Amino acid sequence: MAKRLNIISLAQCTILAIVLAAITVSADDATPIPDTPDGIQAWFDANVKPLADRAGTLEKALEAAEATPKTIKVRADGSGEFKTITDAVKSIPAGNKERVIVDIGPGTYTEKVTIERDKPFITFLGPPDKATLAFGGTAAEYGTVYSATLQNTAPRPDGKRAGAQAVAFRIGGNMAAFYNVKMLGFQDTLCDDKGFHFFKDCYIEGTVDFIFGSGKSIYLQTEIRVLADAEQTVITAQARETEAQDVGYSFVHCSVTGTGTGAFLGRAWMPMPRVVFAYTSMTEVINPEGWSSNNHPEREAQVFFGEYKNTGPGAAPAGRVKYAKQLTEEEVKPFLSLGFIKATTVCSDDATPIPDTPDGIQAWFDANVKPLADRAGTLEKALEAAEATPKTIKVRADGSGEFKTITDAVKSIPAGNKERVIVDIGPGTYTEKVTIERDKPFITFLGPPDKATLAFGGTAAEYGTVYSATLQNTAPRPDGKRAGAQAVAFRIGGNMAAFYNVKMLGFQDTLCDDKGFHFFKDCYIEGTVDFIFGSGKSIYLQTEIRVLADAEQTVITAQARETEAQDVGYSFVHCSVTGTGTGAFLGRAWMPMPRVVFAYTSMTEVINPEGWSSNNHPEREAQVFFGEYKNTGPGAAPAGRVKYAKQLTEEEVKPFLSLGFIKGTSWLLLSPKV
Repeated sequence: MAKRLNIISLAQCTILAIVLAAITVSADDATPIPDTPDGIQAWFDANVKPLADRAGTLEKALEAAEATPKTIKVRADGSGEFKTITDAVKSIPAGNKERVIVDIGPGTYTEKVTIERDKPFITFLGPPDKATLAFGGTAAEYGTVYSATLQNTAPRPDGKRAGAQAVAFRIGGNMAAFYNVKMLGFQDTLCDDKGFHFFKDCYIEGTVDFIFGSGKSIYLQTEIRVLADAEQTVITAQARETEAQDVGYSFVHCSVTGTGTGAFLGRAWMPMPRVVFAYTSMTEVINPEGWSSNNHPEREAQVFFGEYKNTGPGAAPAGRVKYAKQLTEEEVKPFLSLGFIKATTVCSDDATPIPDTPDGIQAWFDANVKPLADRAGTLEKALEAAEATPKTIKVRADGSGEFKTITDAVKSIPAGNKERVIVDIGPGTYTEKVTIERDKPFITFLGPPDKATLAFGGTAAEYGTVYSATLQNTAPRPDGKRAGAQAVAFRIGGNMAAFYNVKMLGFQDTLCDDKGFHFFKDCYIEGTVDFIFGSGKSIYLQTEIRVLADAEQTVITAQARETEAQDVGYSFVHCSVTGTGTGAFLGRAWMPMPRVVFAYTSMTEVINPEGWSSNNHPEREAQVFFGEYKNTGPGAAPAGRVKYAKQLTEEEVKPFLSLGFIKGTSWLLLSPKV
């Protein structure tokens, strides 16, 4: 019996703001996904390359489309070109031939979004606080969704009403990729319907047949979360009907978790389903039999239900049905490479400058910040040794981890620690003051998809990384009357620390970028006065600086260089300066010789036309280094700038545009996966 598809509107979710380049694949389609997780990132980087590296290797239509990208802004508050995603999509003409990025602002969009099949090359790009997207219909060819939560708000089917199931997302277009996407629902969460698809770092949950359809797809490092049901619970209902159909699902390095027991990996909804699970961990949620013939014993000889080197209590081969197969290395090979989805057409040196246009940044980043597997012999010796033996500590507010607080997790790390320790922080709010002693290096804070709220005091030690966290100052807004009323949301005084996709929220003195080399990418920092301050030497790349208007003076940076000999300073590259009010300064001469540069950065009218302040110290005007280079927007006009600020030449800005500014090639790594 054919499934009935009820596509409904969705509510409340979150999207991370990340600039999307057209992701495509090079190398060869036959290279298998590695058998251990620590090799996956190197495999991915080698096989899925940015547009800049793919000239002449793409589908012709795709290459032409990527040459002329266009952005449409959707803002729920009316500040964009459209207030709804529906209206933005409607504005795209049928037969569209260029990449259209639908840039979706924060908020909830309770609407039904349909992408007609004749509208290819559409990318949904979400905000730091994620938006709620509702999908109906099919996503057309060459689509990308990045860091979204696609939620089905229909009630859980009760088994009594025909057609009670509703689809959270249906993908019926060819050549579409999904990165870091959450799909939430019950029955029929994801209709993976037609075409080649690639899912990476996703989360899909449901009860019955919650991944179904006749697509041909790879699911890589994706969590499959089973919600126990009073009736039968099944993950996949793959819809291959004939021997000639080249379709199927391959789950590689995934995890199958959930509630209850007795769930099947798949069932024979159609006569000849093809589903493989490889290198996947399975909890006891899985029925020991593994698979179901759907009460069609005649289909048992036709199905292709395969498993390869899975682990966990739910993966034991002993109890499996006879028509499921533990595959050989040769049999599993076709399911472990990008050739399975014909992905060849789908998807470091310190001196190389950051490109002058945003669409080249990802290629620059991938070429200069490589995974550990590609960095042997190029890292700081202590760092290389530490990365060889990483350890993970789980913090869960609900008590399901090794620790309930971040403080206790950090305390458990010994002084003089010599190995990478990943503090894996679960969802929730952690209202505590976390101090990382200077003698505890190699600590990484790894936040959850929905981000945790962390409060920090003290200094982060050497070789630190923070990924996907919200660092919030819970102190009240300073009123200007109480000395010391300002409070720091985060202080980084350790050397060689990186921050990816981190939100720092506060008022005065939000971020104390205090000492050492630091790298911030895809972050969000907000505040009022001197909210980025200290004597660190740091690059801020593709980071939003959000100014909160203040009754007193509003200033972004108070860089603390005091002498000519101090090799410190801040470089903001391809950032955006937004906010409320007007009259904010990019920086002030808090100390005698601050060094701050803004390059390729968009600035709204929140910035004072003068740009910079001498802090009522005219004698410092000849000593400051306040530089700007090719900035844009109403707040970037050079005409009104103070005379002691400088519009830099290409030669003058060069030292601020490469990783050499922070000696990055000797220590900078991507965030680890847990």
